[in-house]
Amino acid sequence: MSLSIDGARSRLKAWSVKVQPGLGPETMQGIVLRARVAGTEVLVLDGSMVFGKDHLAAAMYHAARAIEQGTNASDSLLMETILYASGERQLGSATKKMGVSKDSTELVVAQLVDGGFAPDASWIELPAMRAPADRAQLVRFGISEGELLTLEERSPAELVLEKVAAVDVLKR
Repeated sequence: MSLSIDGARSRLKAWSVKVQPGLGPETMQGIVLRARVAGTEVLVLDGSMVFGKDHLAAAMYHAARAIEQGTNASDSLLMETILYASGERQLGSATKKMGVSKDSTELVVAQLVDGGFAPDASWIELPAMRAPADRAQLVRFGISEGELLTLEERSPAELVLEKVAAVDVLKR
């Protein structure tokens, strides 16, 4: 499965879903079940840790490449994509950072492969990139204070995409 970053960007479908506090896990379970009934799988993440469709497309690209090269940490594209999207080295840390919790007020639903899954009318298509709400959100994502000092020269999106790409180095 040779996939380019542009191929990942065009194949990926992603939406933002607002949820009431406390209902994140229940909402996620319903979405995953709907996808399964439609014959596909979706990735459901805490929206506060996703910085746009390009963030997920870069993670998907690196995940597919790792699987193709045999350097993957997981047997599934979904789990490998979570690992890269998180910028973490370990799957446990990745799922803790990116996973939906009772505190989640926004979910991001991503369909990585073709299938019959359709979003609800209330879901909003995820933009290519979206700015973090504040510096604290970047810190929660794992951007260091030193990296934050470079924000005048670079965008927050660049810092997030660098974290995604750095997983290849961290896994070694």
